[in-house]
Amino acid sequence: MTSKDFFHKYLWDIIVVGALTLVSGGFAIYLAIPKNSNEHIANVSKDSTVILSIDLSVESATVREVAIQGAMTPMTLGVKKNAICVLESGCRTHDCIYAGWVSDSTHPIVCAYNHVSIQVGPKSLYITV
Repeated sequence: MTSKDFFHKYLWDIIVVGALTLVSGGFAIYLAIPKNSNEHIANVSKDSTVILSIDLSVESATVREVAIQGAMTPMTLGVKKNAICVLESGCRTHDCIYAGWVSDSTHPIVCAYNHVSIQVGPKSLYITV
């Protein structure tokens, strides 16, 4: 089989695979671009009740500590521009501390011991009255 016969026989297969590759590559690039990443609010909840809401877009670049009372022990949150974390907690496993800095809605911080969860989301989701 010559190359001319190969391309004549598989021309439409090559066109379809090439088009799918271009479309999927474009879609992957679109998803990789951050959208409105600087307009987020962090809602801190204890036992499914929001106890604190922090606008992360107005925070400074230096870390500010915020003390809250968990169900069992006190906790210290770290807040900086567009990010939040748990600095100190009295829980045994410290999974909430190991979660590190969170700046998007795909990774909530949960401290099961203290019944505290931190969810970051865009301002458009949270309506203030």
